[in-house]
Parts: sequence; C-alpha cells; structure tokens
Amino acid sequence: MITDIPNVALNKSPIRVLFYEPYPMGLGGNFLTQRLILERLDCTQFTPIVVSPIEGVALEEFRKMGVECVVISPPGKLNLYGGAILRFGVLSKVKIAIDLLWYNFRLARFLRQRKVNVVYANCVRAAISVGFACKFVHCRLLLYVKGELQNPLIDLVSFYLSDRVLFMSAYMLNSSYPWIVKRFNSKVDVLRGGIDSKAIQNAESQNKYSLSKDLCLDNSKINTIVLGQIYPPKGQHLVIKGLANLIRDHQDVFLYIVGDEVIEEHSEYKAFLRALVSQLQLGNHVRFLDWRKDALSIIALMDIVINPSLSEGFGYVVVESMALGLPVIASKTGIAPEIIKDGKNGFLVDIGDVDAIERRWRELLISPEFRQRLGRAARETVFAEFLVDDKVARLAEIWTEMARAED
Repeated sequence: MITDIPNVALNKSPIRVLFYEPYPMGLGGNFLTQRLILERLDCTQFTPIVVSPIEGVALEEFRKMGVECVVISPPGKLNLYGGAILRFGVLSKVKIAIDLLWYNFRLARFLRQRKVNVVYANCVRAAISVGFACKFVHCRLLLYVKGELQNPLIDLVSFYLSDRVLFMSAYMLNSSYPWIVKRFNSKVDVLRGGIDSKAIQNAESQNKYSLSKDLCLDNSKINTIVLGQIYPPKGQHLVIKGLANLIRDHQDVFLYIVGDEVIEEHSEYKAFLRALVSQLQLGNHVRFLDWRKDALSIIALMDIVINPSLSEGFGYVVVESMALGLPVIASKTGIAPEIIKDGKNGFLVDIGDVDAIERRWRELLISPEFRQRLGRAARETVFAEFLVDDKVARLAEIWTEMARAED
C-alpha cells in the first residue's frame, strides 16, 4: 500500500478500521472510493479489513492490494438487492428485521474478536447492515453518504446508528431531508471526494492506437461516451433519445455506452436500452461496452462526455473526464453543480432534460475549438481543487478522532 498520509494516529497499535462493503459485485463508484482510500492508508497507523455479505470482483481487487477481505453471509433474504426487500409484505419484513438483528449479533462477535476501533459504512445499506453490531459492542461507526437518500425511515435509523455522517458533496447534503440533517447536525459534515492524478496520467500515457483499434474507434466521428452502471438512475436512456434527434443533422456523431448491470434486477433496463437503440434506428451510431478496467483510457480517446444521472453522490466520471481535459455535459446532481461553471468549463443541465442534453451536445459538435477550450478549463479546475490525497488525509484524521473517543 502507498503510505503518504501524515502521522495522525494514536501513539498505540494501529487503528483497526473495518470497511463494510454491501456491493462487491461491481467496480463502480463505491469500489473506486474504497480503492482510493485503501491505497493511501498508512499501514503503520491503520489496519484495514473489508467485510462483505457476498464474494465479488471488488473483493478480488482489494485482495490483490494485500487487503484482508472476509465474507460474512447474512441469513434469509438480506442478500436481495434492487429494492426487493421494500416490496415485501409486513410479515416478510418482520422476518427480515429479525434476520438483520441476528446478522448484527454475528457481526458484533466479529468486531469484538478483531478488536475493531472504527467501522466505515460507504452507504445507508452498509450502515443498516452493521450499525446495530456497532451499538452492541460500542464501536464507532462512520457513514459516508455518496448517493441519494430515498427512504426517510431507513435513513433516520442509519443516521441514529452512526457516530459521524459525511456527505460526499454539499449538493447531496442540501438536497437531503432538512429535518434529519437538522436533528443530527452535530455529527453531519461534508467531505468531498477527489481523484487520483497518477491514474489520470496513466490513462493519458496509454497506447492510444492499440485501444482505438480494439474499440473500432473511427476518428472521423465525434465520439461521445456515457460511462457508469447500467440502471435507471444513471439515465442512459436520456442520451439515446437525444441522439435520435441529433443524427438528423450530425451523422458524424457516435455514442459509446460503457458499463454493465451489477445485479440481476437491473438486467431489464439494459435490455430496454438495447431495444430503444433498435427502435430509434441508432444501431450504426451506438456501441455498448461492458465493464472496462481501462475506462479512463477509453475516456481519454473521446471528444465529449455526458453524465445524464438522475442522482449522484459524487460523480467520479464527471471529475475524471474533466481532469482528462474533456468537455462534459452533466445533470445537476452530485458534485457537478459544485465543479462545473456552466458554459465555462462544462455544461450543466436539469435532471431528466433530454432537450437540454441535445442542445448542449449540438453546441459541442459544431465547434472543435469550443470543445478544446472547455476541456482545458475543466482540467485546470480539477487539478486545483479535486485531488484525493488531502481528502483521504482528512478521513484519517476523523477516524483517529473517533478512535480516541472510543477510549
């Protein structure tokens, strides 16, 4: 592991931090945040361990980094995703609640056996999954909110169980329930995410000819990318609909949709996107790619990036694309309203506004010079304000404060 965080730990043995990862099946935003943190932890100050309810590709990547990963499987239907649990009847929910408490008793034993000082929950589901266990053994819990809060009751419980609550962007904090934030104001704060400058440099230095050939990329086209998990809140359908109008005047535009569904419940949306492309006769203008570990290198080959999300906690695609010097069209969610100055270093559009996406896309298509000017300004913004190292250093300080409070 890289050891570049200042010495902020106690003058004792390393602080034991448990990362609870409920979504290890994909390599999206959750994984990226975890990886950036784990890469930068000073192993003389912190001992990390990742716990998950199931195996997954994210755990495989963490193990390659030398991080211990443990799977503790929950009972019953707790491993269902995609909101399935919320759709059950009352009796089923009661059974699930009992299973959740039993699961937390098991996790509590693990926390006690491993002498964990602090638990890091990267979403509300993680906080609910392990929060009661933390209460049972008086272990401190930090909840890092990176997505939209959607269920007042569950969110209220997760805030209650947490000792500290951090939001990844001020936008997400301000758009959440004011009454919950006000009720727990003393433990709520914002800690913006950041990007790895070395990853940006590596992406820029990759063999572009080889990758272009692999992608069958046509440099005579104006290549546009939408990158992210394939599921409705990411809004890929909005860009496809916008493209249908664009190609009447711009036959030279081509769209790459990069990503995949992480769980089976979202496979219907992927099928819907493919059907939409076919229905709108866009087959010669759209290509679907699955998850790619070289996603940053692919972005570096593009001309335009669109992030049409209906909801974002942070939006790494936006920041990384800007760091690569590309013009970005992003919906007003996550970090986008904080980092993009509309028309100066990118474009902001209202959430779900297909017409606005199309209009801004047209502006970028007709002027290569404008694309380059926005891209240069975007890159300058990111490298001035959004590098990850100082963010992780602050997180390390917070963990240390929490560990001290435990003593």
